[in-house]
Amino acid sequence: MRIPATLAAALAVVLVPVTAQATPSPRSGPPYARDLAVTVAAPNPAAPPGATVPFTVVVCNHGTETPQTAATLVVNGPPDEGMQISPETGEATDGGWNWIRVPVAEGLQPHTCSHIKLRSRTISGLAGPKSYPGGTAEVSWDGEQNPADNLATWTSEIAAPVTGAYLSLVRPPLPAAPGNPADFEVEERNLGPSTDYPWRGRLVAQLPPGSTFLSSAPEGLACVFSADGTTATCPDTVSNTWSWLNRGFAVRVSPTAPHGSTVTATLTYEAPADPAPHAFVLKVDIPVL
Repeated sequence: MRIPATLAAALAVVLVPVTAQATPSPRSGPPYARDLAVTVAAPNPAAPPGATVPFTVVVCNHGTETPQTAATLVVNGPPDEGMQISPETGEATDGGWNWIRVPVAEGLQPHTCSHIKLRSRTISGLAGPKSYPGGTAEVSWDGEQNPADNLATWTSEIAAPVTGAYLSLVRPPLPAAPGNPADFEVEERNLGPSTDYPWRGRLVAQLPPGSTFLSSAPEGLACVFSADGTTATCPDTVSNTWSWLNRGFAVRVSPTAPHGSTVTATLTYEAPADPAPHAFVLKVDIPVL
């Protein structure tokens, strides 16, 4: 039985016993009166880091006796992945960041199975796409039980990270006359579930011809402006899940902008860590006096 070291993570587990007819499994040696077998249906399809996905541990009674007291099931996550395992209902007898020990199979009749439904959440900074082998599930009932089928191994498949890029306007621009400056502020946010390691996105802001960017804030994360001043390209520093950054822009309204019209700045916040790259578009209208 292996209990890996603590890893930063979060995971919710749902334990829902369901009785069903057991599926025969290959066994060797003499028949055992006490024979609890375990298998694991690992998460499928692959999920991005930080996502919550279901998987199932199945405990079957292949013997002829019904357990009158609970057996012990210990589930370990892959050692390199990092997940916290905890029951959503009921009480675990023990557990840690990457493993849990729970009572199972009390009253489980011969030739029936109990399905333990789990939901796993990995750490958001996990590297993917990648396979993480080494997960185990072991059920222990009695020293005389069949030793050939009470331990199962499983592998977690992790997809590429997914960063939920999001933009919101936190300080809208005031009306400005043609040729005059205006400014506004937006909030960039990573809604997860993953940290965008090892990728980085960017924010691209576009003005119509005639209007130009004057500056951006904060100064330590300044944007780069195109030669004609109509495009600002800004580095993405909002890498961690749920982190955010407020960014300000100062612009000069086109001298030829019609009175009573609007100058629209189009901001595109890219998150290339998605398997299908995601871009959140925000349009900011600057009223022209």
